[in-house]
Amino acid sequence: MAAPKATRSKFGAVDWLKMRAVAEQALVRARVRAVFADEGHRLMQGDGSHSVDEQLEWLKSLSNRTHVLHVLAGPYALFGFRNTSGQLARRGRDIHFARYHVEDKEERTAFMAAVKYLLERVPLDVDLNAHLARWRWWAEGCVGCVGILKDWLVDAVAATLVQKGTSLTEDILTKTMPHPARRLSLEMEARAGEHQVAIHESESARQFQALVKKPAKPGNGKTELIPGRMSGVPSFGQADKPEEPTSATLPMPQVAPKPTKLRVGQRAPERDPVGETTASSMRKSIGCPFTEVIEVTLAQVEEARVSHFECPTCLALRDISPKGGRIKFPWHPKRTITTPNQGLRWVKREIVWGLSE
Repeated sequence: MAAPKATRSKFGAVDWLKMRAVAEQALVRARVRAVFADEGHRLMQGDGSHSVDEQLEWLKSLSNRTHVLHVLAGPYALFGFRNTSGQLARRGRDIHFARYHVEDKEERTAFMAAVKYLLERVPLDVDLNAHLARWRWWAEGCVGCVGILKDWLVDAVAATLVQKGTSLTEDILTKTMPHPARRLSLEMEARAGEHQVAIHESESARQFQALVKKPAKPGNGKTELIPGRMSGVPSFGQADKPEEPTSATLPMPQVAPKPTKLRVGQRAPERDPVGETTASSMRKSIGCPFTEVIEVTLAQVEEARVSHFECPTCLALRDISPKGGRIKFPWHPKRTITTPNQGLRWVKREIVWGLSE
C-alpha cells in the first residue's frame, strides 16, 4: 500500500506496431475464429486522435492478416460508423437485432416464447398461464427488449428472496418494474434508431435508383465532383444526359456532407479579422503548420545519438532537444528551397518515425 506507484511510460509508434504484430500472432496461433467487441461505437470514437475511417481501416487490415472475423456489437449509435467507404461496405455485413413489436402477430408469439423461457427458469413458484395472459403488460414494462426483461426478472427474484418469499407475485414485479422515466428514455431511443434505419434504407434505395437512371459516360476515367453532392459520385453535364422525358427525370440526390470531428489542436472554422495584421498572425500565416509531438522516445534518441529531425510537411531540418520527456517539433518558417537534406536524421515514413537511410 505504501509502495510508490509505477509510472506508465507512453508507447511510441514502433512499440504499438510491435504490440500489433504480437496480437496478430496470438490470434493466428490460438486459432481464434471470431472476435466480438461489445460497445463497438465506443471503439470507433477512440481518443479523438484518429478518425473513424482510420479505426475501421485498422480493423479491416487486422481481419485480412489474421483471417479472423471481427464483430462490432452495440446500440444504434454504431449505425453511423458503417459503410464509410466502398471497401469496408464490401467486406462488412449489417445485422439489425430489432426489439419485439407485439402489435405484429409473429413478433408477439416470439416475444411470449422468450417470456415463457425466462419464467420457467425463475427459482420461485410462478403461475405461467396468469403471467403469459398479460403479454401487453410485459411488453410495456420492458419496451419490447428481452435484455431489459431479464434484468427486470432478476431484480424481482432478488427482492422476493430478500423478503423470504416463495412465489413471484404481481406486486413484486410492479415494484421492480423499470421507472416510467427510464422506459420513456428507452422508448424514444429505440424509436429514433428504428426511424434512422428505415429512413437510411429508403433514401439509399432512392439515391441508387436515381444514379442508375443516369449512367456514367465512358471517358478518361476521371470524374468531376460538385460540392454539395455525394462524395465520390460522378456528376453529369448537359451533354451527358440521356434523352428521357422531362417528367421521368429524377434530380441528383443532394446529400449534406457528414460533420467531421476535429483533431486535437486543429483550428476550428472561424472568421479572420480584416485589416492590419498583428505579428502573431503574420507569423502563423508564413509558418509551417507542423508543430506536433514526435513519436520518438528519449531512449531512441540517445541510442542513435541523432537529434536532427526533418519536418514531414516542408522538409525543414531542426536540431531538437527533448523537454519534459517528449520531443516536439517547434514553430519554424516554411522551407522554400528544394535541395534534399543530407546526413543522418529522423524522418517520418507514413506514420512511423525512423532514421534516414
